[in-house]
Amino acid sequence: MYPVLKKEHLSEDYFILSVRAEHLQRAQAGQFALLQHTELSELIPLSILEVDGDEVSFLVKVVGRSTLELKEEAQQISYIAGPLGRPFPVKNYGKVACFGVGWGIAPLYNVAKFLKAEGNSLELYFLSEDGFLPLRERLDTLFDRVEVLKEPKRVDADLIISAGGNRLSRDVLKLNPETPHVAMVNTHMLDAVGLCLVCRVLVDGSVKLACSDGPWFDAHKIDWESLISREDLFAEQERLALEEYKKLLRRKNLRKTSLEV
Repeated sequence: MYPVLKKEHLSEDYFILSVRAEHLQRAQAGQFALLQHTELSELIPLSILEVDGDEVSFLVKVVGRSTLELKEEAQQISYIAGPLGRPFPVKNYGKVACFGVGWGIAPLYNVAKFLKAEGNSLELYFLSEDGFLPLRERLDTLFDRVEVLKEPKRVDADLIISAGGNRLSRDVLKLNPETPHVAMVNTHMLDAVGLCLVCRVLVDGSVKLACSDGPWFDAHKIDWESLISREDLFAEQERLALEEYKKLLRRKNLRKTSLEV
């Protein structure tokens, strides 16, 4: 078991989950971990936000049952695998523009810390309908420029990095087709060791696995339309699981209230 050290709630949908997991101390830029709250819970891939000794933090966006379960109930984590995935290729590129949406801010922040140490200049463009940017204070300290946008735009950069959504990466690529671009793909993932093949990605016409070959790929070589077409494959099952869990939470709260009375 891995104890939950703290949860820092940033908004209704975002929180930072900090756990003690010594084996993640060796994590490199842009890697992730696979977490399971209980033995019956779904396995969740989460990008590593920061590592401080044996304390590892993750930025979690509540999007379904498993992430809501982490927010509402997790006091310890039964299983954590990692660090997983190939590290981001860190070097001095020059001027780096990062585009993110949702949870994608976590891997961008993590990678940016390594890139900053190599002398890169960093810009961040975060897509948000309501203007909310998680980790704003940390980001303002790390990046030379931070902007919140409603849609991606064309930029002047030596390298573009994108994370958090396949549509975002595709759209940024279309706006900046001549700029080198490394993107984190967003796929369903079951075991993260290359056995399930659910996280397959078409890269330059060949099948790659996001868990073992990625999650970072040359955006110019990815078949984005194929990835996007598979995003909603389990949408109905995920919706039903979330509704069932919300009912369970309501029953627990009612019992707790009745006992207090």
